[in-house]
Amino acid sequence: MNLKDVSAGTWARLAVLIAALVNTALIIFGRSPLSALGDGGNIAGIVIAVASALLSYWKNNSFTRAAQAADEVMAELKKLPRVK
Repeated sequence: MNLKDVSAGTWARLAVLIAALVNTALIIFGRSPLSALGDGGNIAGIVIAVASALLSYWKNNSFTRAAQAADEVMAELKKLPRVK
């Protein structure tokens, strides 16, 4: 793995996903940090967890050298004019 070249966006999506999953686990065990907000806080935490999971799944998270090289090739291909 080539972790030093991983984009900031990838790290941010991973951090948000981990935080959301930890919060969801805390909700399951009745220890929600958002419990002061009542059920609305728990629902918001679960919505954030689902949204961050979907975003992390959808976006390209390139951790390996091969994936990072493929990102560079894709960027070059996007620069080419489209053929009709």
